[in-house]
Amino acid sequence: MCILLLMYKKFLCCAVVMLACFGCSPRVSYSVRTLHVDQWFSGRNLSNAVIAILPLQSAKGPIVVGELESDSMAVTIQNLRPDLRFASYGEFEGGFPPRFDKREIEKFYKALFSEDVLRAKGMDSVWKYAGQPYIMVFSLVDGASIRNMDNSVFKQVSVRCDLWSREGREVVWRSVCKGVSDDGNVDDSQLIAESVRLLTEALPKTMPNYGRESW
Repeated sequence: MCILLLMYKKFLCCAVVMLACFGCSPRVSYSVRTLHVDQWFSGRNLSNAVIAILPLQSAKGPIVVGELESDSMAVTIQNLRPDLRFASYGEFEGGFPPRFDKREIEKFYKALFSEDVLRAKGMDSVWKYAGQPYIMVFSLVDGASIRNMDNSVFKQVSVRCDLWSREGREVVWRSVCKGVSDDGNVDDSQLIAESVRLLTEALPKTMPNYGRESW
């Protein structure tokens, strides 16, 4: 009986220590939610289609430097989804005539970020020269760092991904990823980059587009 009691006390002590360590350990978590899928859209539409990746949009404008820069993102995303074909925003903008007013592209980016759908759909000149059938837009819609009374830092970011169809000038797929962390060593860019990665993985898997094969 004494031996059993001693073993129970040792087990209880170990459990308390493990619980304390778990409770003190920094946490990083992500959640992805699909908000919209067009009824006519599926992985078949993405077979052999090129998706232009625009710069990450934020309230301060497009992010065009660092690891979140579009060219870097395009390489990372292409490695994640070899079943899809991607183009950087450099390739996207390269399809516009040399004398095209680039301010129109900036206005287009702002409309996409602010979800001003009517304005974005009505920008005929931009859609005319868009060389890729799909446009992928990541937007940093929310971000905050909160310092607690014990000096610990709680961070959260929300990144939205819109997949636009050039043909219909509409969003055919939309998802959002929320990343949270209570680890002060986790940088905001890490939360954003991982959110982008998870959203990319959430894109519909490609499927054979039966009925369009060459015989």
